[in-house]
Amino acid sequence: MARLQENRQGHRQEVQPLSTSGRGSDEAATGEVAAVAARPETDAAVRLPTRSTWILFCYLAIWGYVLYGLGNAVPYLRADLRLTDFEAGLHSSAVAIGVLAAALSASRLNRWIGSRWLPDLAAADLIFAIGLVILAPSLPVSLAGALLIGFGGGTLGIDVNYRLGRAGGPETRKLLAQGNAVAMIAAASAPVAIGLATSGLHAWRVALLVPIAGYLALTAVRTREPAAQTSVRSPTTPLPGAYRFAWLLLLLGVSIEFSFVYWSSTIIASRTGVSSAESTLLASLFVAGMFVGRAAIGRGLGANRAPRRLLAVGLCGAIAGASLMWVSTMPALSAIGLFVGGLGTAGLWPVGLSVALQTSPNARLKAAAWATVASGFATLLAPSALGLAADIVGVAGAWPIVMCLAAAALLVLAVTPRAR
Repeated sequence: MARLQENRQGHRQEVQPLSTSGRGSDEAATGEVAAVAARPETDAAVRLPTRSTWILFCYLAIWGYVLYGLGNAVPYLRADLRLTDFEAGLHSSAVAIGVLAAALSASRLNRWIGSRWLPDLAAADLIFAIGLVILAPSLPVSLAGALLIGFGGGTLGIDVNYRLGRAGGPETRKLLAQGNAVAMIAAASAPVAIGLATSGLHAWRVALLVPIAGYLALTAVRTREPAAQTSVRSPTTPLPGAYRFAWLLLLLGVSIEFSFVYWSSTIIASRTGVSSAESTLLASLFVAGMFVGRAAIGRGLGANRAPRRLLAVGLCGAIAGASLMWVSTMPALSAIGLFVGGLGTAGLWPVGLSVALQTSPNARLKAAAWATVASGFATLLAPSALGLAADIVGVAGAWPIVMCLAAAALLVLAVTPRAR
């Protein structure tokens, strides 16, 4: 796997893996990535995040704040612009479409402007997009802002994941988990900030000025490496056949996560009979479980374990948590199921993404972009599909779909070839 070394001047250089020719067959590529997924990786040094790494974490954190902030701002937009429920709901779809557009155009953007300036372009896009939402006089303007928020955030996320992925091995896994844990804290603060701005200042839009200030500050302090050190391999480099396994795992993992996020409070209310407010409060335990799990992975938990094993344990935890929520009629047991489900789901994205990036050392930017495609499709389709099923058979009858998704992911793990 590729590693990063530091030369005497403190610059980071990518050292190419010692491997066979880069143009092997799909079978050879599958064997190579199976080694990544099957063997413990103990040869990477454990390093504390550097200043540059913390800046990347901050980019992710502010993106999480923007994403959750927009979701919580939609009811206020609906009231201010006199929108219908359907029109208000279009904003989440616009964000998802923007993320998918960013994923499909990431390689071309990188080729045009270079990875050195890609974060600045994404930050400028986000600042402009947030301004559109804040000042929107009508639905088309607010939808344009939401679309550009998805595009800028998707582009920024791809670039950050690519840069964190250069560490290689369990270090990548740790950095991705740490970055996502920090982002979860920032995302959770967004509804609080909007609530405080509304109650204290009677101006919810003030809370959306925070990420604008944050991106301006990061743009000013970010270190821009020389072009030669930030160059990315040709975007035409094909992804290995083994990447398909990692991509399917990401698709299924994000589908599980957002099924919990969107529907856990509903299934709890349906099975236990608690009020909507109480079920929403209980649902926060899923987020708490995810934060604990990602923080633990970020601190090195499982660093000497094979990614395959970590993913299998996480998927079993997701099945256990979802099953307990499905059968339980007691709020206390449902709360345990939510926390266990969050713990299990916590590692599916960071561990799965680290494997996906390691399968493609010669095309990491493309690998990160297509991982974002998987995330975008899962976010857009999984909650809607579960909702459609719930309309037909009820939410209790549809909830086993979540367990089936986890079982399908375990099947993908089982059929992924092991290292020979």
